[in-house]
This record gives sequence, C-alpha cells and structure tokens, in this order.
Amino acid sequence: MPICLLDGVAITTVEGLGSTETKLHPIQERIAKVHGTQCGFCTPGFVMSMYALLRNNPYPTSEEIEIAFAGNLCRCTGYRPILEGCKTFCNEENCCSKVKLDRANLELDKDIISTELYDRSEFTSYDPTQELIFPPELMILGKKSPSSFSICGSKVTWISPTSLDELISTKQDYPNSKLVGGHLEIGINTKYHGVSNRVLISTANVKELNEVTETANGIYVGAAVSIAHLKQELEAIIKRLPEYKTRIFRGFVEIFKLIGCCQVRNVASLAGNIVTARSTSDLCTVLVGAKCQLIIKSSEGSERQIIIDDTFFTADGKCALNSQEILTTIIIPFSKENEYMYCYKQSRRRDNSFAIVNAGLRVILERPEVDSTWVVKDCTLAYGGMGPKILIAKRTSLSLIGREWKNDIIEESIVSISEDLPLEHSAVGGAVEYRKALAASFFLKFFTKVQLDVCKKISPINDHSSLSDIHYYPSKSIQIFEKVNPDQPSDDDLRRPIIHRTGLQQTTGEAQYCMDIPQYKNELHASILQSKRAHAIIKSIDYDDAINLPGVHGYISAGDVPGSNRYGQIIPDEDLFSTEKVTSYGQMIGLIVAETKEIADAAVRLIKIEYEDLPVILTIEDAIKAESYFEPIHLADGNIEEGFASSDHIIEDELHMGGQEHFYLENQSVIVVPKAEAMELDLHVTTQSTHETQSIVAKALGIPSNRIICHVKRLGGGFGGKKNRISSLSAGVAVAARKLRRPVRLLVDRHVDMTIKGGRSSYLAKYKVGFDNNGKIKAIQIKMYSNGGYSMDLSTVIMRYSLIRLFGSYEIENCDYTGIVCKTNTNSNTAFRGFGTPPAIWVTEKIITEVANRCGISQRKIREGCLHDDEFISSFNQKLENCQIRNVWNELILRSDYENRKVQVEAFNRNNRFKKRGIAIIPCSHGIGFTGRIYYDQAGALIQVYTDGSLLLSHGGIELGQGLHTKLIQICTHVLGVPKEKIHLIESNSAIIPNATQTANSSATDLFGAATKNACENLNERLNPIRAKMPNATWEELISAAYFSRVNLSAAGYFKDPTETLFSYETKTGLAIKYYTYGAAVSEVEIDTLTGYHQNLRTDIVMDVGRSLNPAIDIGQVEGGFVQGLGLYTLEQQYHTPEGVPLMTGPENYKIPTVSDIPREFRVALLRHSNNNKAVLSSKGIGEPPLSLATSIFLALQDAVTACRQDNNLSGSFQFDSPATVERVRMACRDSITDK
Repeated sequence: MPICLLDGVAITTVEGLGSTETKLHPIQERIAKVHGTQCGFCTPGFVMSMYALLRNNPYPTSEEIEIAFAGNLCRCTGYRPILEGCKTFCNEENCCSKVKLDRANLELDKDIISTELYDRSEFTSYDPTQELIFPPELMILGKKSPSSFSICGSKVTWISPTSLDELISTKQDYPNSKLVGGHLEIGINTKYHGVSNRVLISTANVKELNEVTETANGIYVGAAVSIAHLKQELEAIIKRLPEYKTRIFRGFVEIFKLIGCCQVRNVASLAGNIVTARSTSDLCTVLVGAKCQLIIKSSEGSERQIIIDDTFFTADGKCALNSQEILTTIIIPFSKENEYMYCYKQSRRRDNSFAIVNAGLRVILERPEVDSTWVVKDCTLAYGGMGPKILIAKRTSLSLIGREWKNDIIEESIVSISEDLPLEHSAVGGAVEYRKALAASFFLKFFTKVQLDVCKKISPINDHSSLSDIHYYPSKSIQIFEKVNPDQPSDDDLRRPIIHRTGLQQTTGEAQYCMDIPQYKNELHASILQSKRAHAIIKSIDYDDAINLPGVHGYISAGDVPGSNRYGQIIPDEDLFSTEKVTSYGQMIGLIVAETKEIADAAVRLIKIEYEDLPVILTIEDAIKAESYFEPIHLADGNIEEGFASSDHIIEDELHMGGQEHFYLENQSVIVVPKAEAMELDLHVTTQSTHETQSIVAKALGIPSNRIICHVKRLGGGFGGKKNRISSLSAGVAVAARKLRRPVRLLVDRHVDMTIKGGRSSYLAKYKVGFDNNGKIKAIQIKMYSNGGYSMDLSTVIMRYSLIRLFGSYEIENCDYTGIVCKTNTNSNTAFRGFGTPPAIWVTEKIITEVANRCGISQRKIREGCLHDDEFISSFNQKLENCQIRNVWNELILRSDYENRKVQVEAFNRNNRFKKRGIAIIPCSHGIGFTGRIYYDQAGALIQVYTDGSLLLSHGGIELGQGLHTKLIQICTHVLGVPKEKIHLIESNSAIIPNATQTANSSATDLFGAATKNACENLNERLNPIRAKMPNATWEELISAAYFSRVNLSAAGYFKDPTETLFSYETKTGLAIKYYTYGAAVSEVEIDTLTGYHQNLRTDIVMDVGRSLNPAIDIGQVEGGFVQGLGLYTLEQQYHTPEGVPLMTGPENYKIPTVSDIPREFRVALLRHSNNNKAVLSSKGIGEPPLSLATSIFLALQDAVTACRQDNNLSGSFQFDSPATVERVRMACRDSITDK
C-alpha cells in the first residue's frame, strides 16, 4: 500500500505491540506459548491480523478468527497451533478449538497420556481497555474535513482531491493520469510488471465517491466504497427490509465472502474491480447478472447512466470507459417480489483465489393464475471465466422467457449454455471442459434452489444436496502424547513440550532474518538477469543501456568469474552464469549491481538478449520420446516371472503425479561482505548447508575455503529448497563483491525465486501388478520416471530413495523396480521435504487401492494382510528391527473409530446425490539415513561456558523452524543439569563448526543432537571431580570453581554414526535404512460432485517418533508436514507454456493450503511405549515422514469420486492423477453434464 494512502492513519506494527524487553501483548504471548511458531517468518503477519480483529471485536468467534486469517499464509505449522493460540481469546461458549476424547481414546493408557501442550493459567489476561490509544492528534484531524494535497516524487506525482468536482478538474489537468482506489492492481503492475504511471489521483478522500445512499429502488454506491464497507451496509439493509427485496443483496454478500480476503476487501473498491475488468471478476459478474447500473461522468462535464452488461466489458482487462471518463456511482437495485438471484464461484482454493468460473444468475418468475406453474418473466445468466470477458448466456436467457420453471428446461438450458459460451480448446486458462461443466453445474444448482424457493419442494431427481455449498465450520483438534516420567527432575526439560527457543522473538518481530541485517557502508544491490527462453543459443547480449543507467555499478557475467564457472551436486554439469546456451527458462546469465535494488531491477529490464531458439523438452512424455535421460537405476528381488505366472489377475496401468514448489515464506537471499585483506569474505546467506555454500563460493573465486565464513542465524523455511540453488547464487554475488570490492546484497523476489530454482519432480509410474483372488500381491513391476530438469542436481539420488521406499510398509515377494530421471528444459529439480518418498508412497497406495477394488476386498483388510513384521527381509535385503507399523496401525484403528465412520460415510452417500464423502486409511514407513553417503553421518558441536555460568552452544545444523535449537538446548539441560535459561545460541557459523553436514533428511537432531550430547558428556567428565568435592554446589558455583581450578570450559563434541548406510543397488549389500519412522493416517473428505470442491473433514494420525524429545515440536512437525503434503496431493499445480515459460510464479496463481484447507478435525497422537536405539536419546527423525500421510486425503477423495460414479452406473477403474484438484475431482465425477 502506498504511504500516500495512509495520510491521517495511525500505523501499529508488530514491534509496537510489545517486545521481550518490555511487555508482550497477549496475542504475541499466546501464539508462542501454544507453539504457533516454527520458522517464524509468517508470525508477525498472523499477530497483526489477530490484533486488527481484536481491536474491532475483543471477543471473536472461532469462525471470525479463521476468516481474519484467510489472507495469511504459513508453510511450516499447518496452521493448527496458530489458530488454537488465537482461539484462546474466544468466549468459552464460542470456542470449539479442542476435541474431547471419547471412551476408546481415554482407555488407551489414560494414566500415561496427556493432551495438554500448554498451560492456559500461564497466559496474561487480555483487557481490551488497555490497548494502545488512537493518537489524539489524529482523532482531532479525523473530525475535520480532509484537505486536498499532492506529493511530487522523482517518478510519480500523487494527488488527493476531496470532492468530485476537484477530481474532475484534476483529471482534466492530467488526462493520462490513473485513478487509485485500493492500489491493488496498480501496485502489482508497478512492482512486478514494470508499468509506470507518472500521475496517480486518489479517490480515498472524495466524499461523494465514498457514500452509500438508499433510495426507493435500491442503493447508490460511491465508486470508491470498499467491498468490506458495502458488505456491512448490505447486511444491515438485509436485516431491516423484507426478504424478497434483498435477494440480490444476499447474492452480493455471499460472493463478497469469497473475494480475496478481509485485508483485500478492506481496501479494494468497487470501481477498481470494475475498471480492472478481469474476465474472472466475481464482482463484475454479479453486477452484470443483477442488471446494476453505472453513472459515469466525463471530465468535460457530461454524464451518462448505463445498465452494466457484457457489452460494457470489451476484453480481458478492458471496459467501455475512455481515458476522460470517471465511474462515480454503482446502482444496485432491490429485488422484486418474485425475483431470485444466486451467485456462484469455483476457484482453485477456497480462500484468496481468483475464480476459475463464476456466475451471477437471476430470474423473475410470474404465475398467470394462482395455482398455475411458475413462468419465467425475465432472466440473466452472467458468467465469468468463460471467455476473454464477462459474458451473458444470451440465447439461453432469452429462450427461458415464457417457459415454465420445471425440470424440462434443465437439459435444454445446459446444452444452450454450452452453445452460448463456447470455449476454444486453446482458451487462455486451460481447463476448458471443466469450465464448461462448471457453467452448466451452476445453472443446475440455481434451478434447484429457485425451485425450492417458489415451490417449497424440489424434484427427487435433483436432490437437496445440490442446493448449497459444503458447510464450512471452524477447525478443532486434539494432540495426544506420553507424559514425562514423574521421577524426572523438574528442572530437566527433556521430553517436555517447551516452547520454541525464539518463539517470543518471532511473535514480536525481534527475530532477525538475513534481510533484516542492517545495510553495510557502501553496500550495493544485485539483480539477476534470467534467461527468457527454455532452450536457445545466446547470440548476443546488449547491456549498454543498463550499465549507463545512473546508479548502476556494473554487469557481472561468466567472464568475471576468477575460478570455476562450473558446479553441480553429483557431477559439475551446471554453469553459475550461462554463456553460449541456456537450457531452461530462468537460468542466471548475469547480475546487475547498483546503488539500490530498484535501480538494479530497472537496469535488468533494459538488457536486450538475442536468442536462437532450439527444440524444447518439457515433460516426461517429451523426454521418453527423445530418450533424454540421466542414468537409470534398477532394484529387483525374487522371481518376477514366476510371480506373474502364479497370479490370478494382472493389471497394467500408469500413474501421474505432479511436482511441487517449496514456497518457503522467506525468499532466497545473500549478503557478501569482502574483507580488506587475504581475499576474506563474510557470507550471510539463507542456506541449509554452510559447508556446501562455502565450498562452491571458494571454487568460483579460486580461493581456499578458509577465507570464507558463512553465517546463518535462522531460515524462514527451507524444505530442501535452500540447499543447492542458493550456493550458486551466493557464488555469483561473491564474484560481484570481489570484483567491485564492496558489500553486495541479493534479495531474490518471489517470481524470480520460483523460476530460477526447481522444486519437487513430477513422476510417471508405469506398473504391472499380479495378485491372487484374495488380494495378495504375487509380483509387481514398476518403471518410475521423474522430471529432473536441465541438470542432474540430486535427482538421481532422489530416485534411488524412491525405489527403496516403494511398498515400504508391505511384504512383497517378487518385485522389479526401475527408476529413470528425465533430462528436460525445465528448472533443475532438487531436494524437497520427503526426498523421493512422497511419490513412492502415493504410487504404492494407488496400486494397493486398485488391487483391493478389483478383488472386492476392504481397503483395511488388504493392507493389514501384508503389513511388515519384525525380521522381514526387504526388497533391498535389509532385515527389519523394532518394526512398529502394526502397533501404529492398530492404535489408529481404535483412536479414529474407523469402522463406524466408514459405515457413516456409506450412509451419507446413499442419502446425497451431489455431495459424497470418502474415507481412506494408509500406513507409512519412512526410512531415515543418508543412503550411500555415510560421510554425511557425522556432526560437530561446541559448548563454551563462561564464568557467570552462561553457556554458548554452537553446532553445524541450521534452524529452519523445525525446532532444532530447542531440542539441543533440552539435551543440554538433561545431560548437564543446567537450566535452559542459561543456554544461548547465536548462529550457525562455518568458522566455528567446519564441514558441517547439511540440515536435511530429517537427520539434524540425530546428528547434531548426538554431537551436542557428546560435548556435554566431555564437559561433565571434566566437571565431575569438582562435583564430587562440591555435591551441593549450584551450577554457577560449580563453574566458578572449575574456572579457578583451570578446568577447560570449552568442550567440543563429535558424532560419527555407527550405523553405516552403504547400500549398493548393484549388489544389494549393505544397509539402506538406518531406522524407520512409522505413521498411519485416516482421512475423511466431502466433495461437491457438481463443482469438484472438497472439504477435509477429519484426519487422525498416529505417529511413532520414538521417545519424543519435545512433544510440541514433534506434533508441530507432524501437522505441518501433513498439510504440506495436502498441498502436494490436492492443490499445488505447476504449468508451463508450450515454449517452456513457467506460469505459476507467485501466490496469485500458485496456491498452497490456507487455514480453511486443513482438516476440520485434526487429531494427532504420538505412539506410546516406543524406543529407538539408533538415534539420540531414543528419539526419531520426524521432519519429513508425515508429509506422505496426506496420501490418505487423496485416496479419500478417490473414494468419494468412486461413490459418485457408482450412482451414475460407472464401475471399474478411472484415471485420477495427483494433485486431485477441483478440476480433476469434478471431471472424474462423470455425469450427463461432463459427457455432453
């Protein structure tokens, strides 16, 4: 939002609410103490959204809180703890955030389990009267009429008039100016698309444009009125007037709830929506459907009043207003007595997502005689998303006039609508058949709803389940874990749910991230020149205009690299700076370095590159045709031929699974500070591996690693995406800093981050499975392909992990797996949470589900029949030890009430034609360990104790939000007996812990926790003689005595994992897995078969984490990982143009889960009585394993779709790929609409 719009506004930031040094605001305290922070990058946003809500409503309901958070994103927590912390502000009667345990759950070791991760009695009470007062000087100003003002900047002039006449006069003076309402569209175009406007005229203070006036025929709405303001006005009128007069208003209110989020609705104006003229605008579609009117004034003084229809919109982004006209008023009419209007929208995600298709459908009915059938008098069927602009199904609307409102018109109208709204197969936005189905489905919903309104009943063939959307209700949850042993000392924090070490600093904004580091003296800013082709020869680069721009200090490219321009994870197959050829869109060709980021970005846009295009390979199918592969991998066991020969049934099919973008909240960034001597450099960098970044920078500069120090305070999320690509970016920035001998800072914008870095690979699995009549699998053959992108990166290693995790929970006698990584002209895909496991689990469970369906066996029975047991020898020749999968499974069956719920789902489906529910249950065995790379299985730590008893802990791991620092502090308190308040960590630093293993593979606590434990034990060994002499000494006294006794109070720790994972795929010798983290999940969903929308009703998870070091952190990882998996399997979709240009490059089109997407009931239990002798203090790695459990959501959706298809007499298999988007769900629910 421009500062100019904030004139006369009081601004409160998260820092202004409270701090750890003064006093915390109750919101800050509760989010932290309820464990609502992980990486913490999103936390200030949630704090401020909650603060805004409380200032307007001190005692909100759970639903109001979730609405307030619809515009906030979190990639770590899964939202549950944030919501729970904020729901402590609800009145008790309104708060429903906790699930009560039923009898079955209570009887499972009720004496040793707990459900309380925090103590409400510790919360500071909230007193709304003690909030910050609104500045008195602004209150005085607020009582006065606003004054006109203008601000002239070097690039833009801002003018703020206060009357309509003044606005018109100003527009005459500046005919090429832009009018600004909420500044949403203009702000996006300015920041991301380089659109500049010399003069902006604000409508914020124009009195006439900010009024809502009621008349005899409707309301006159000023063009600058915000959506939120209009919603409040309409709701007040709806309460006051007869129902029949406000039906159009009700349609507006319902669609307003689905526009953006409350933050957007608070500033977005009606006029801004109208003149932006998006073809999918929810507001514009409804305005057209309601036959609203517009009053338009010209700067010459003329005025016209028009009915807004589809002729007003001339194209996507254009309307019938000329540059000298001003939209001043929107007239929304009252509805007539027999007039009905309903509005519909379907988007990729419920919250804050543009419509795929929307509709404003209105009809006026009349009765020729009292008892006769209702007849259509007038009708408008307006649609958005069905063409390049808002459209009316005109022939259909006209053909309905005079027709009886009976079932006879449904089929005819559906056919007519498809003719009215033809979509070419090449239509922008794709999903053509789905969009056609939505348009027809919306009409069916509308017809049925109106039929009920006028007849008070509906035809049995239509069913009540088509009338409304799936009911949304606030989420609730429960967390179950094992209590701490009552004999454990109270000052020993091990296994207690203590809060994240810097949780309070994260809620107050005090936690520092890379870009929070103050600017250095003489610092410069870098911007990346990216390839705009997927595969091309670079013929020429003209950067003269760029380097001549004032403030630009230079252009950096491959010719400036003093060392090696080549690097790579497995093999050096990538360039830091592309030179002669580019092999993917977004590759780094060069850097512009300038005084400010804005100048650097502007200079990059001035660079001209001439390309010679080459053929592109984008998909796995393209690569198969071109035989473009990296090395294949093979793993087999048993006799595959005999297995197939003995099978009663054989299925051959293929499965497709999409990739995923990391979408961490903190973008990649680096600051390189050259030192004055010996070519030394300091790097402040968002990396998951200080060692790897240090090494690649050293090679690029041609200097030893000991001249480079990498500093990492914390990361705002990583998930594998900050492991490799940031190292090459850091090397490029280091080249610039070395050449210019000045500090250089690079902040990668979101759209650049998403186009320069790969994500999770998409997969194609071709399989052949043989099984007997009882569902026992006799043989399985799978050929898995993944899209590796333009370089190898870690894709072949990821594929190896995929192969050994296929059928990871099941006993399979004969198998033959082949993994092939495809080389394509897309971003080089890389490590991502799960590292090959999520596609392997998904493929496994899809096949198991298909076998069960073919045999008519229950999904539970087929899985229970082949679950692993102890001593089983896997396909990679490893004997299972301490296998907990059956214990996890059995506990889940009891806790989830699976069998009763399955019966309830079936009953629901019998009684609902257009709403269906599905339920699915799956196990997951996630192997932990750096298979084949034992050099990673080592770690270092350093403890330094000062004479006041304070302790500084250093280790090589990176705090990503996973609670690593917190767990290591708990280990220290346990081993040393020192209070946690005495322990501090500053940063991860390559000068303190050299050659640190990457923070990845769910192994950080295993490695660095063990190294920390070793350091503590080494220190204890030195302190024990003094303890023996001073048995009652305090910690401070003990340390003081040790110092005066010349005891070394600096203790290094080192850990080398004794379990060597040296598996060979060629010989099938050596261990592949150090140990398994086990889990299982039951998920239940409900789908709308007419739109494809679904709601995740409930998920139950039982997770084996060994003996948890911190139940709050481990449960947080379970929930966060599961919700990230939910995004992978149901929401997040990646698209490229045929030329290889990525289309999903930001939050406006790439949709991760929001608060409304998490299960409405989220139940997580940690397995009791579990131990693990393969990791520190009997714990287990937990960061990655829960993600794959979201396969249960996918399979529940498939189950619901199957129920729909059975109603439509469709049996047998059907294609249902991942992610299960609204489009795929709807189109899989085949019916008479989709078949037309």
